[in-house]
Amino acid sequence: MACTAFLSTLLPKLSPESKVLRDAESPDFQSSMRRWSNYKLKVPFAIVQPANENDVVQTVRGAISASVPFVPASGGHSQWSSIDQSGIIIDLSRYKGVTVDAANNLATVRGGTRMKEFQAALHPHKQFAAVGNGSTVGVIPYYLGGGISTYTPFVGYGSENIVAVKLINSDGELVEVSEKQDPELFWGVCGAGQFLGLVTELTIKTKPYSLLGNEDGQRMCGTYIFSMHSFDVVCAALETIMGSTEYVSAGHIMIVQAPPDLKEQVLLVAPQAFCSATEASKLFQPLVNVGPLQQMLVPSTFDKHSDHLDWVCAEGDFKRFSQAGLAGWSTRNFKHLAELHSELVENCPDAARSGYTVEWHTPCRAKRELKNSFGNENVEYWLNVLSWYTDSANHEFVDTMDHKAQAAMREGSEEAAFVSYTNCTREDPIEYRYKGIGTVDRLRSLKKRVDPTGIFTRELL
Repeated sequence: MACTAFLSTLLPKLSPESKVLRDAESPDFQSSMRRWSNYKLKVPFAIVQPANENDVVQTVRGAISASVPFVPASGGHSQWSSIDQSGIIIDLSRYKGVTVDAANNLATVRGGTRMKEFQAALHPHKQFAAVGNGSTVGVIPYYLGGGISTYTPFVGYGSENIVAVKLINSDGELVEVSEKQDPELFWGVCGAGQFLGLVTELTIKTKPYSLLGNEDGQRMCGTYIFSMHSFDVVCAALETIMGSTEYVSAGHIMIVQAPPDLKEQVLLVAPQAFCSATEASKLFQPLVNVGPLQQMLVPSTFDKHSDHLDWVCAEGDFKRFSQAGLAGWSTRNFKHLAELHSELVENCPDAARSGYTVEWHTPCRAKRELKNSFGNENVEYWLNVLSWYTDSANHEFVDTMDHKAQAAMREGSEEAAFVSYTNCTREDPIEYRYKGIGTVDRLRSLKKRVDPTGIFTRELL
């Protein structure tokens, strides 16, 4: 068997700190297989956990040579980080770390480093960077696929801030890529890197906390919960906040079932602003005037950016997360979205933990070069659909409602303008995922050059 022969050849080449897991019932194997979602989860022939960069290179090189399929696993949020018995998982959790060069506003991130670890490494240096809203999300795949962030108004999207890349190519060679070293491949990696090689290391631009207006990396976070009876006035108040240019802001307006019994649909508005508590109170006052059922305004620092969302990062069950870029805010479309969420919960109570959300941030104030393939840099509103349930019999219905939600929020837009976030789907048309004149053709040409046989997925071929 190809996998067995490959592993017997690989083992002597790995460092003693690395692991190869074969027993699917063992605690180590089970731990490695834990994912944010069990949706489409597959069990591999084996799991390789490299301990250093050379281990990763040897594993990829050997798998390519033996024609053994493989997928990498980093944070565990990707539904494409597992494979069936025909192949192996390269689990990067044992190879990770962050090196901070604060003097030059740079950080180097390795392997399976997760978002919380990245934040914790930057914090003592009073540096920040684009980070996602999940503490356990893998940093490298997040940056490769775009990198939507609360900090976008200051630094742009994650893919815009990649300075250099180390990746293993389809020949099993470790290469360094930058604007000076293979600039065309660098352009492609910054937005579509998951399809062009296995990235072992990124060097990323960072910024000092002072850019945020303070020395602590602090922002003000609000939480306001409203009855659906206040729908129209809440949306009107939120439009005032989203349209303000006085302070940099970002946030979410969520349609959810109120805990703990999940019986009542509510609007949960979670705005964030980079200003003082007094200024944030003034900015968020339109929401207070509506009369929320609950309200809270608290400071939060960069190192604790996603702590309040740790409950969403719970492993297991069936979860899907889709993101669609929006041309702007539409109260009419959002009202339709609320109706669909009611339909979801009424017909599938198992999915009551699901939430339909619009995320926004104020326009980016940074100077942007936009030398990357992401192509969605000017999207300032995103529909986030979190589907969460436990019974596999509900797959089809929940997926149908996800697609209805996207259609509702895209109403009024031409199909040519549809945007699907690249880290969330490989099913939507490639033209939805990569925007810009000639971007798709350029990526396909690049894929044929660097991975013509589709070792790193068949995407773009």
